[in-house]
Amino acid sequence: MNIEVRLFASLRQNLPPGSSRTSAHLDLPAGSSILDVLIRLDIPSARAFLVLVDGKYEADKQRQLVEGNVLSIWPPIAGG
Repeated sequence: MNIEVRLFASLRQNLPPGSSRTSAHLDLPAGSSILDVLIRLDIPSARAFLVLVDGKYEADKQRQLVEGNVLSIWPPIAGG
C-alpha cells in the first residue's frame, strides 16, 4: 500500500533521500501501523508528539493504515 508521510520541524531530517521538503510517499506492507512508519523512518515514538491521519488526531500508534492515508507527524515543540 502507498501512503504519504508529512514530517514537520526537526522531524524533516528523517525523510528518506529524494523526498520533497516536507513529505514522502512510502510503499508499505498491508496492515502496517503508524508505529511501523516511525520505525522505518527512525523516529522514536516519544518524538512523534502530534500525529494526524487524514487530518484527524490519532493517539493510538498501533492504528493500522490503509492505502492513500496521509500521515502527518510533529515533534514536541517548546516556546514561550
